[in-house]
Amino acid sequence: MTFLPILKQISSTRSLGPTRTFTELQVIRALLILGERKVIGRTLLSRLLKTGSGAIRTMISDLEEHKIINIERAGCSLTKTGINIYKEIIEKIPKVIQIDAGRLSVANFDAAALVKDGSKFIHRGIEQRDAAIKAGAKGATTLMYEKDRFTLPMESIDCAKDFPSNIWVILEKKFKPSDGDVIIISSSDIEESAIYGALAGALTLVEAP
Repeated sequence: MTFLPILKQISSTRSLGPTRTFTELQVIRALLILGERKVIGRTLLSRLLKTGSGAIRTMISDLEEHKIINIERAGCSLTKTGINIYKEIIEKIPKVIQIDAGRLSVANFDAAALVKDGSKFIHRGIEQRDAAIKAGAKGATTLMYEKDRFTLPMESIDCAKDFPSNIWVILEKKFKPSDGDVIIISSSDIEESAIYGALAGALTLVEAP
């Protein structure tokens, strides 16, 4: 994916100027919020990202410098380049939302991310769990969708049959997955960390060779 090198550069450590205190995941989430809301003020964006005013100022400055956003009196909005990056993100990760994961949950808050056509990059599902934990989650589950059913890597070939629960119906309704899609479910005792855990797990499949 062509957007990742740019976003990694924006969130990497500076040799000059203020130290960056935001992450690549926060940059991606900021672009997702901007893509959905069209225009948003710095204060609201900071609140939604759960980051400080200094970090958000630096992030906005860097995004403007890379011509990804415009800063106007009404707030921040995506440039043509920013819109293209946003479209590229949602083409691969079209939905990242908070959910109640039911029996799949291992903490107080859950979130899930849909990755289009990601199953071909799945090995054991451990990579997604490790990425989610590194992002602050307590744990994560990788689900593949094949032949109209959810499966677990190297385990269940039909989750609804092996682990009866209404969560499978909920996931189908909320995400409407197609064959080959993957859903990463992340749990954390911190609401925001669950979201970033799901997004981190999803990125392991976006960055896969």
